[in-house]
Amino acid sequence: MRGSTSGDGQRGIALFLSLVILMLLTIAGVAAVQTTQLQARMARNAHDNLIALQAAERALREGERFLMTSSPDASRYTAAGADGLWRPADFGAVPVWRAERVWVDGGSGSRRAAPVAGASAAPQYLIEWLTTLTGPDNPHLLEQSTVASVPRTAIFRITARGFGATRHARAQLQSTFAVRLPPENDP
Repeated sequence: MRGSTSGDGQRGIALFLSLVILMLLTIAGVAAVQTTQLQARMARNAHDNLIALQAAERALREGERFLMTSSPDASRYTAAGADGLWRPADFGAVPVWRAERVWVDGGSGSRRAAPVAGASAAPQYLIEWLTTLTGPDNPHLLEQSTVASVPRTAIFRITARGFGATRHARAQLQSTFAVRLPPENDP
């Protein structure tokens, strides 16, 4: 009788050990699935942010191209920012590019750039005419003659915003850009 009792006890332990091992494997499997899902979300977010950065870079380059190909006209740059061309905010005021109303779709506060594949919306940019350097403020001035025409340089700030595959992924970039102006006495 003693022999049969120990055999029944061994079968119970084997069943218990099998259930414990099965439970550990299940926990490891669930953890592996959760880790994989987390990594997939992180990869999706990184891709989304990369698309937003590429869109913002495209808009920044389009703003720079606009300044290189258009003749600067200070009267187009206003405090109202018509067509995305702005005068900078007064000292102590909220910068223009921080106001969400500037970036609203269909508004005139910013300019649209060419769309980027995979982005949820077309990138946008705005340009601020910061200042005009003339005479001694201009580091490129080589001659001090008052008779000679004085070279002038306009300084602009371009702010660009791009979106990723979702509107939640945004990238915003800025550059400062200088454009040589024709002398004031030229027609």
